[in-house]
Amino acid sequence: MIWWLENPTRARSERQSVADLAERVSWLKGVRWYLSDGAAFAVDFEIEHDCASIPLTMTYAEFHPNAPPMVVPRDGGRLSGHQYGAGGNLCLEYRADNWETTITGAMMIESAQRLIAGERDVDGPELPSAHAVSIGQSVRGSYFRFLLTLPIEERLKAIESAQSIEIGIAEKYHAETFTVTIAEINGVADARAWPAGIREMTKRGHAIRLPQGAAMPAAAQESIANLLGDLGLATLREQALAATGEMDLVLVSETEIAHFYAYDGCQKRYFGRSRILKVAAGSRLSDDYAILPGKSVGIVGCGSLGSKVAAMLARAGVRKFTLVDDDVMFAANLVRNELGAAAAGVHKVDAVRSRLIEIAGTIDVTVRRVALGGQESADSTDSVMSALRACDVIIDATADAHCFNFCAAVAKESLKPFVWGEVFAGGIGGLVARVRSGHEPEPQAARNQINAWCNAHGVPAPLAGISAPYTAPAESGGPLVADDAEVSVIAGHLARLATDVLTRPEASAFPVAAYAIGLRTAWIFSQPFETWPIELTGSEPWKVEQDPASVAESLALLRELLPTAFDGHDQSSK
Repeated sequence: MIWWLENPTRARSERQSVADLAERVSWLKGVRWYLSDGAAFAVDFEIEHDCASIPLTMTYAEFHPNAPPMVVPRDGGRLSGHQYGAGGNLCLEYRADNWETTITGAMMIESAQRLIAGERDVDGPELPSAHAVSIGQSVRGSYFRFLLTLPIEERLKAIESAQSIEIGIAEKYHAETFTVTIAEINGVADARAWPAGIREMTKRGHAIRLPQGAAMPAAAQESIANLLGDLGLATLREQALAATGEMDLVLVSETEIAHFYAYDGCQKRYFGRSRILKVAAGSRLSDDYAILPGKSVGIVGCGSLGSKVAAMLARAGVRKFTLVDDDVMFAANLVRNELGAAAAGVHKVDAVRSRLIEIAGTIDVTVRRVALGGQESADSTDSVMSALRACDVIIDATADAHCFNFCAAVAKESLKPFVWGEVFAGGIGGLVARVRSGHEPEPQAARNQINAWCNAHGVPAPLAGISAPYTAPAESGGPLVADDAEVSVIAGHLARLATDVLTRPEASAFPVAAYAIGLRTAWIFSQPFETWPIELTGSEPWKVEQDPASVAESLALLRELLPTAFDGHDQSSK
C-alpha cells in the first residue's frame, strides 16, 4: 500500500502544515520533500539552535496516518539520550504508544525541536523521559539471561561483605537462549526460577558479596581476576586466569547483582555478563486451585482431546496423573494433538508424560499402555481399573462406548467423580458431562439420559465413537473435519469441569451436569458457540449399604471358598 497515492489529500496537507510551520518559526530551515527508497514519503529539514544546524530526516510510515513517522539524524550519529541508538529514530512526544491520526508531521518536527533545545539548555530542567522499556525489549539481542527470584535475591544480599560462598547453578538452553538460575546456596535449596525436574544442566559456582564502595568489574578476564585478587580469593583468581574452563560468579554489590560466566570457544576463553531478569512472586491462579497439587487425575485416552486436557490440568496445578492409552503417535495426529512432531512413533501416554514434565517439571505420572475395553488380558484390564480407582477424578476422553463402560464401573464402585467429553463428527460441536455420587445419577444412567435428550430433539446424538470420529459428510460432498481449535474448545470445557469437581466437590459452579456446545450451524445448533444445558435427574447415592441378609450371604460364600480360614471364629457362641 502506498498511502500518499491512496490519500493524496492527507499528503498535501502534511506538506502544507510543514510549510506553514517554516513561515511561522525561525529555527526550521532547508525543507526538502522527496520519495526515498521504496517510494516512502520523506522530508529533509534542519533545526537551528544556539548557532548550530542539526540536519534531520522524517520518513512517513507505510501505514500513515495510522502509524507515526520516523525522525532520525541525517548523519547517522547519536544526537540525543532520547534516541534508539546511534542513527536510530528520536523518541519524541508522539510515539506508537500514544499515536493518533490527527497528529501531523509538523507537530513531530516541533517535538524534535523541543527535544534538541531542552537537552542543550544546560540551565534548564532535565527533560522527563516517557520511554518505558518492557522486559522483552530490555533483553532483545541478549541470549544469556540470569533469572533472579526474590528469595534468592534476599539470600544473596545476606552474604557478609567480602565473603565467597559456594552455590549450585542450574542452566538450560531453550530457543537459542541460555538461561541460568541459582538452585541452592551453601547447600540449602532455594526457590529456583523454574520448576525442578525439567531438562537442565547443573554446575557449581560462587556468590561473592563485594565490600562497600566496590564497583562491578567489566566482563573481561583481567578485570574479574583483579577483583578476586583484591578480595584475597587466590584460588578463584587462578581459576579466572586459566586458559580454559567454565566459571560462574554471582557478584553482589550495594546496588546490583550480576552474573558473570566464562566459557571456551574458538580457541579462546570468553567472559560475559548475563542480563538479569527479576522473577515476580505470586500465583496467577485462583486460591481454590491451591489444593490441586495434592489431587490425582486418571485420564483414559491421550489422543487429541485427552492430551490437551492433561496439559491444561498440569498448568492448573495437578501434579499426579494416571494416563491410559495403547495408541502410538503419528505425523497425521499433529493436526489436533497437544504433542509435537518429535513424538512421532512414540506411545501417546509416554509422549504426554514428557509433555507434562516439560510444562510443570517434577510430576508424578503413571503410564499404562493398555486399551481399556479393548482386546487385553483380564489381568491388565483389572490392574488399570484398580489404578483408576485410586484417582480423585476419572476422565474418559476416548468417545468409545466400551471404554466408557469400564470407566463408569470404576467410578460407581469407588464413588469417584466421573467426567467425560466427546467431539462431535465434523467438529460441529461437542459434549461434556460430569457426575458425582449423591448429586447426579450414576454414569450409565446419566449417559442414557443424555442420549434420550439428544433423541428427543429429533436427531440421534452425533457421537464421535465411529470409524472416523472427527470427520462427517458435508452437503457439498466434501468432508467436514474437526480442527485443532474445535477440539481445544471442547478440551477446555472438559478440563474446567474436572477442576471444578476437584476444587468444589459439593458446591459446583456449573448448575447442570452436562452441556452440548455448538461450534457450527448444524444439528440442534442454530449458530456457533450456542450452548445447550442438559438436565439430569436422580441424585441417589450410587451404592446402597448391604442389608444384614446380604452380609450373611457374603460370609456364607466366603466360608465355602476359604473353609480353613475361619476355624470357627465367625460362628456365634452358644
